[in-house]
Amino acid sequence: MLNATQRIFASVLFLLLVSAMTGGALARLNGPSAVGIDGVRIFSRGIPISDGQFIAQTGNSFHLSELSGSWSLLFFGYTYCPDVCPMTLANLSRTWKRLPLDVQAQLNVVLVSVDPERDTPASMAPYMGYFNPSFMALTGNPTALKTLATEVNAFFARVERDGDLAYLMDHSANIVLIDPAGQYRGYIEPPLDPQRLTSVIQQLVSMPRY
Repeated sequence: MLNATQRIFASVLFLLLVSAMTGGALARLNGPSAVGIDGVRIFSRGIPISDGQFIAQTGNSFHLSELSGSWSLLFFGYTYCPDVCPMTLANLSRTWKRLPLDVQAQLNVVLVSVDPERDTPASMAPYMGYFNPSFMALTGNPTALKTLATEVNAFFARVERDGDLAYLMDHSANIVLIDPAGQYRGYIEPPLDPQRLTSVIQQLVSMPRY
């Protein structure tokens, strides 16, 4: 059961989402604006993204357009990440387990690898399975990766280290929101609190689709 603070957050978030998603007429004239609360930013209209082709952890080819029909949470990371990625995936998994089954059915959680050189389907499958077998991972196409990252304002860069130490990847930690139309619709800033994120997701999937 939600406590008073959580109910207030959910109510305010709902009003913000209504404001964002009914502001399309003005947005078409002036470009998308954003409303937000507590690190959640929702655009007044979706921003189209390219239909990049990747490789899923199953080894199968995957186009971003296949995410259409559901809300998707995209996180840019990599399997060799020492801290941010495991923490983020753990919090996303905790959030997932709090969601009703009907909400889970309307949601994709996707790790987009910023390290396709090392992140192969063979290495990503057990990594994702450890956190949540329902989650998806995409890798294998540096060109599509750069295009997607640019379109959703995500940053990543290779960081070399001295001696024989393996390189690291610096990257954004935001969760990117892709709406059921397959468009960039906002983002969630860290830190990720499973209770807060559960409220966000439930409000998102309950909104009318425009």
